[in-house]
Amino acid sequence: MTFSITDAQVQIRKFSTQKSKEIDFGSTIYYKLYSDSILKVELTKEIGILLTTSDSSFVLSDGIEIPIKDLKYLEIENKKNKKWRGVMSPFLITGIGFFIKGVTMAIAEGNESTNKKSIPLYTGTGLAVTLFSSVPFWIKNKSYDLTTGDYEILIP
Repeated sequence: MTFSITDAQVQIRKFSTQKSKEIDFGSTIYYKLYSDSILKVELTKEIGILLTTSDSSFVLSDGIEIPIKDLKYLEIENKKNKKWRGVMSPFLITGIGFFIKGVTMAIAEGNESTNKKSIPLYTGTGLAVTLFSSVPFWIKNKSYDLTTGDYEILIP
């Protein structure tokens, strides 16, 4: 058994590899709870900001206290990814606009002498900018399925 000192108050540890992920206070989390209904009802993902912890519970910013044993699914929002999505959004919109302009020129006007250089320029540049700026939108938040028993949540 190994002990480590960390700055974070909450850790999620995988049993097989003993690797852990820290959850900082103030992080936005998405979670699903176990359904106590006899019916097979799938509960939707809910969102909250982790404010603090109590004995074996998460306390969210809106005052909700969630016992750890009631969590079925947990997802942690990546702050860096959210920032990059905000930075790249204008480039994505601009790239799509240039690409659509190039395709529209190619379809509507054809390869006239004035368009021979501008159509590949608009479509190529627009496609390149669109692909590059869409990368942050492909990256998903780190999620944990707590029903499998592969993960444990540690609150020191």
